[in-house]
Amino acid sequence: MSGSYRFEPTTEGFAVYYRGRKIGEIFPAKESSGRHCFYLSFDDRPRPRTYRGKTKAAEALHAIQRLTAAAKKRRWRSEKLVLMAWDQRPRASETP
Repeated sequence: MSGSYRFEPTTEGFAVYYRGRKIGEIFPAKESSGRHCFYLSFDDRPRPRTYRGKTKAAEALHAIQRLTAAAKKRRWRSEKLVLMAWDQRPRASETP
């Protein structure tokens, strides 16, 4: 799935496309260790979650996009959406 994302530079970061459709934007940042990373454009918390690599950030955007589409289509309550998102979250053991 990682080869199906396309990144186009914007003034602040990158627009992310999946199968020709824009799914969101990611912005570059640096971790406290100095390592380059990315965060999602709509994550407006004081310390947003960061992803190492554009592809990992794009995969997170894609998962969120799939969940929101399913929530609209199936008319999930907010509790159901949170539950499904909790099941979809990346686990530490799955990180390389």
